Amino acid sequence: MLFLKSHSSGSLMNYRTLCTSSEDRLCSVFADLPLWNEIFWQVGLELRELSPGQLSLVERRCADVSTFLSYTVEKSEAATLLCHLLSHHHCFVSVHLNHYVFRHHHKLICDALLKSPGLTKLTFCGKLTNASQSFAAALPHLKHLQELQLSYVPFNRTSLEGLSELLASTRSLTTLTMSDQIFEGDEAVVVLRGLGQNVTISTLSLHISLLNTVSPQCGDIFADYLRCNQTLLSLTLTSSSCLIIYDLRPIVGALFCNNILSELKLIEFALDRRSNMIITDMLSRNRGLKRFHMDCCIFYGNDCDMNTPVPIFWSGSSLIPYWLAALAENNTLEELTMGVSWVKPQNCSSFFRALACHTSLKKVNVQTCDQYDVVQICRVIRDTGAPERFVLRQLIVSNETATVIPECKEVSRISQYWHNGDEVALLRTILPLLPACSHVKSVVLQMTGSTFNGEVSSLIEQYLTDTTALRKLRLEIDSENLRSVDLSEQKLLQALSKNKSIRKLSLKGLCISEGEARMLVDKLESSRTLCRLYLYPYNCEASTWFVQMLSPNVSSNYMLLSMRTCWTGRLCGGWFPIKDVVRRNNSLVTRAAHFVMGTRHKYCAAAAELMQHNHELVVKVQELASVDENEAVSRIEDSLKSFTELDDFMRLAGVVECFVTCHRRDDGQKQLVDLNPYCWLHIRQFLKVGDIPDPK
Repeated sequence: MLFLKSHSSGSLMNYRTLCTSSEDRLCSVFADLPLWNEIFWQVGLELRELSPGQLSLVERRCADVSTFLSYTVEKSEAATLLCHLLSHHHCFVSVHLNHYVFRHHHKLICDALLKSPGLTKLTFCGKLTNASQSFAAALPHLKHLQELQLSYVPFNRTSLEGLSELLASTRSLTTLTMSDQIFEGDEAVVVLRGLGQNVTISTLSLHISLLNTVSPQCGDIFADYLRCNQTLLSLTLTSSSCLIIYDLRPIVGALFCNNILSELKLIEFALDRRSNMIITDMLSRNRGLKRFHMDCCIFYGNDCDMNTPVPIFWSGSSLIPYWLAALAENNTLEELTMGVSWVKPQNCSSFFRALACHTSLKKVNVQTCDQYDVVQICRVIRDTGAPERFVLRQLIVSNETATVIPECKEVSRISQYWHNGDEVALLRTILPLLPACSHVKSVVLQMTGSTFNGEVSSLIEQYLTDTTALRKLRLEIDSENLRSVDLSEQKLLQALSKNKSIRKLSLKGLCISEGEARMLVDKLESSRTLCRLYLYPYNCEASTWFVQMLSPNVSSNYMLLSMRTCWTGRLCGGWFPIKDVVRRNNSLVTRAAHFVMGTRHKYCAAAAELMQHNHELVVKVQELASVDENEAVSRIEDSLKSFTELDDFMRLAGVVECFVTCHRRDDGQKQLVDLNPYCWLHIRQFLKVGDIPDPK
């Protein structure tokens, strides 16, 4: 046997074991995931459970790997583990390749990619030319790949031909994401020719550079692809800048007669009058599109020169007739996302009424609106008779809008950003109103250190004590001058300790003492609601105190799903157990959600029992089943009831195949099957599925 030794815990790991996963049993790797991750964390990666029984190597968000860049031993060990997983584990289905692990081991890793028995998803973010060429050469041979994501890969002509060959020949690839991949000139033509021959991709995400290059062929090639394609269901296009007008006519025009595509997303585009006309014309004629998202797009009322910066903002009132006509003729659209800052107050009523009366439209995401008109927009939405159809992104609080928060019941997020005026006066108005605003679920408060001290901290404390509706809080203190620990932070943390509604908490700029760090740890350990914590204190030693206090008992926490804090070398020893608990809890939520959806594995049932009170389980079920919160809660309850009875429990736990039987005792004493339902339910309070050991 060959072993690797963990540099943190000193434990030995036999990484050479082969895959032991089966339909209802986890691979032996799952038991050693903390040890595997102690090595993968050194290169900014983490091994996680993607779905029940399936492993994925993902990029760690906000990972600080610069400290380890010189540690070639760790990089070599990570590459060794990765190659073994790829070559010998069919439970290893997804991998993110970053340049830390790929740079000096690209040939070995590419060879392992070709041997992989289970890989279906591949993400590559590479800025190194030689390594990228090895990767591109392997691409055409990945015959079982279903999802491919590329970011900032420096392709040359040869490697582009390899990518094009994969797109043209694959019979398995269904998802291609290249939103961050920039192509220029003839490069785009090569890729688009391969894409034009593809007959498998159903989800496609591209950067607009692929379609707006110096070659006039690109738009025509892609338009032909859209007209003829019979598999593409979702298309996302990302712009370079919302200040540059791109010609969308070839793309959108090709959708006039395409009834296959069901979702179109445009991200950060500048849409002038000409763009709006082609979009509304498409909506009038298209009979297949169900979801249309204009995410972070800006509307301009006049026509602008193509591929040039937009000089000024024009009124968009002239666009209203086109949108009203399109909505009147379209009868397939179910979800729409757009900003309405361009809609003048006098046109609000007719525009929102048209959205409310649309025969098929079920959801309208209003991203941006003129904050001065938000009250009128809320009134108009209520007057439509279908307020449940509309979702307003947020209300940015100002002196003009502070007092209208109670009236804007359609807004669930309130944001008070850095303010040049009198912050104290503004917060003095806002904070007393919030406890009575049950519709406000998310609050963002940004202020200077001098504002936070004194009266404002007391107002925040009172709000946190009184509210039962708040789910997300982001508090940021900007301190230009040196801050010191005072009673303001203590009052805030005491109020947070009493709060029982917050699920996501972000604190930045607070000056926290060691005792206050202890208060925050106690809150996290006792809370039945708080599952995401982001802590960036003014004094970085507070992060060290917090991690050192939390780490010893963190394994008993089954709520924590995400945590970030200031990174320092002193955190390493205590940080690993916390990150592993976060990984474990996310894995348990995934298993529990799949159990609710019908996956009847024992380890999924055990996870459902453990995570039944974690709200993220509700969110995950909503996502998997496409249902609302009430329906998700009902499904979770029903799934837990499904193994309440003795026979159901024993069958799911693997004790019996069908039902429980007991041989009659000579002494006539009662046996397990003689228990009445009440007695069995009493036992079940202390007996969980996870308590039953697996057969050897």
